[in-house]
Amino acid sequence: MKHAALVLGALLAGAPLTARATVFEDGNSAAAPAAAEDAPPPGWDALSPQQQEKLAQLDEAGLQALGGKIDRGEALSDDEKMIAEGLAILMTAEFDGKLNYQTGDIPLGSGLATLHLGTQYRFLGPADARRVIEEAWHNPPGDQPLGMIVPADLSPAHPRGWGVVVSYVEEGHVDDADAASIDYDELLTQMKEATEAENESRKAMGFPAMHLVGWAEPPHYDQARHSLYWAKELGGDEGGENSLNYAVRVLGRKGVLELNAVSGMTQLADIKPEMEKIYGLVEFDSGNRYGDFNPDLDTVAAYGIGGLIAGKVAAKAGLFALLAKGGKFIVLAIVGLFAGIRAWFTRKKE
Repeated sequence: MKHAALVLGALLAGAPLTARATVFEDGNSAAAPAAAEDAPPPGWDALSPQQQEKLAQLDEAGLQALGGKIDRGEALSDDEKMIAEGLAILMTAEFDGKLNYQTGDIPLGSGLATLHLGTQYRFLGPADARRVIEEAWHNPPGDQPLGMIVPADLSPAHPRGWGVVVSYVEEGHVDDADAASIDYDELLTQMKEATEAENESRKAMGFPAMHLVGWAEPPHYDQARHSLYWAKELGGDEGGENSLNYAVRVLGRKGVLELNAVSGMTQLADIKPEMEKIYGLVEFDSGNRYGDFNPDLDTVAAYGIGGLIAGKVAAKAGLFALLAKGGKFIVLAIVGLFAGIRAWFTRKKE
């Protein structure tokens, strides 16, 4: 399948589109549930009357031509921008309709920890979180996370959407004695070198290279909560808006809970206060808290706070350790949705 890179920069700010069918690990696929025949496609009511009219007039040849034009980096007319925005809205709505959201207190693992999300945030389970990461944000396949925290009123597939990927790594109790003595400038240099060394593997898998630009938020360690947070700015060879990875690490008795917020860099001012709220919603269950560590029974991790920031804890995850919020349209996937829209128009006329 040829990817037509409809990266519209400020216009779509990384709006993700995804295929209509979900492909599972066993190679089978399942189409998204069909809507009622007399109902408009998901997201149709969010379009302006002008967008609805333009899409009604568009045929498959026009759709392919639009994709090729943007793929070549040619300027779009106002009508073409309107159509592209409309398609982004429809594909985002179609993707969001396949996700299963949860609210309230969310247990993680078997007695491991609890997320107290209330009504302000929603939770996506492991399979849905991975679908967002790989299909909507166009990241390489990686280890399946515990889930993802997203805002209650915004889809992670929306152009301004974001999510906090939740995972757990049990490699021993992390000693925080080195927290006050780390040279973060030197650590950043080492992290940049490691990122560049990994780019050959990314490109061999068919994904663009990624570059660590610098700290978007320098590392901070909360001794009382045994929690660490920082943010990185990442840029790619394909241009467009840089990605923000905002990280929180909550230390437990035997391992670390990882929370990684992924968005565009322009959302830093919005994401930072949200992460400060989410930071306080994570709680290890009794028996798994940092203070429950038993030196006679438990293993100590081979790294400290510096290793957490440098990504030692994520070494087994490989490329999955660097997440980006991509912005690719896949033209052949859009055609699948567009065929459904055309069929709906036909039924309306009949």
